[in-house]
Amino acid sequence: MAAKRFGEFLRESRLKAGFGLRAFAEVVEMQPSNLSNIEHGRIYPPQNSKILTRIADSLGFPKGSQERQRLFDLAVSHKKSALPSDVASFAAKTAGIPVLLRTIQNKSLGKEDIEKLTDFINEQYKAR
Repeated sequence: MAAKRFGEFLRESRLKAGFGLRAFAEVVEMQPSNLSNIEHGRIYPPQNSKILTRIADSLGFPKGSQERQRLFDLAVSHKKSALPSDVASFAAKTAGIPVLLRTIQNKSLGKEDIEKLTDFINEQYKAR
């Protein structure tokens, strides 16, 4: 999958969902000019998780979907070291997350190891 900027992904997703710019801006409670500027990369994507959630919900991206995660990830892709707002919010209110992240760092887990760990967790808790 080719790398995209947030604005490109948002515009493609908006059009695929059948929204015009002004109609979508109204649904997500943004100024059409701001939405256009975001889509064209003239201003940074929103960082507020409530706004990003409203956008994802309006586009029909289910919780946990790849599209939803991509939207949140692309929103911070212009930053050097930032967590997507949904992840940062969860990490801030979940005591074990810093320990988990430090363990992953200290054990020098690579991408493949993290994917295996993610698969293991998903398999163990798929009934939930």
